[in-house]
Formats: sequence, structure tokens, C-alpha cells
Amino acid sequence: MNNYFIRNNIVFNFITIICFFIFLFFISHIFFGDRSIWKIFSLNSQISETTRELNKLTYNKEKIMSEINLLRDSNLDSDYISEISHKLLGLIQSDQIVIDIKNRLN
Repeated sequence: MNNYFIRNNIVFNFITIICFFIFLFFISHIFFGDRSIWKIFSLNSQISETTRELNKLTYNKEKIMSEINLLRDSNLDSDYISEISHKLLGLIQSDQIVIDIKNRLN
């Protein structure tokens, strides 16, 4: 009779230990697996960073496209061309006066 209780106790303890390891396995996957809570937070952070970068790139694209549209033959603007020639080449017209003001930060 005593042997029966010892054997029953060993089996019960063995089942308890196996259940504990299974529990640890699933808990570790919840926190540290490929689809874990930490992974979700890091992916959300990456999504927000890339969304900001996408917004910056979209703004730059729109700005460049508007400059390109101003330089098309159908929309050719003489003021814009003279501004570009002044900025890039330093050219001025004979009737223009250029005052160069430099900012000094003290």
C-alpha cells in the first residue's frame, strides 16, 4: 500500500514538472518569440520611423515636382529662371542691384 502512494506521488510530481516546463515554454514565446510582445513594440516603432521618413520623402518629391513643372516649356517663368541663374551661376541683369547680407551669430 505504501508503494502505491509513493509511485502515485512520483507520477503526480512528474506530471506537475512537465506541466510547469510547458507553461514556461509558452510564456517564453509570449515575451521573447518571433511574435512576442517585445517584437510588436519594436515593429510599431519601426513603422512610425519609416512613416516619418516617407512623409519627408513625399514632401521633397512634391517640392521637386513643382520646381520641374515651373521649368516646363508650357509654364516657363522668366522670374524663376533669373532666380535660378542668380543662385547657381551668380548672373545678374544690368539693371539689378544685389545686396548680400550675411548673418552673424554672436
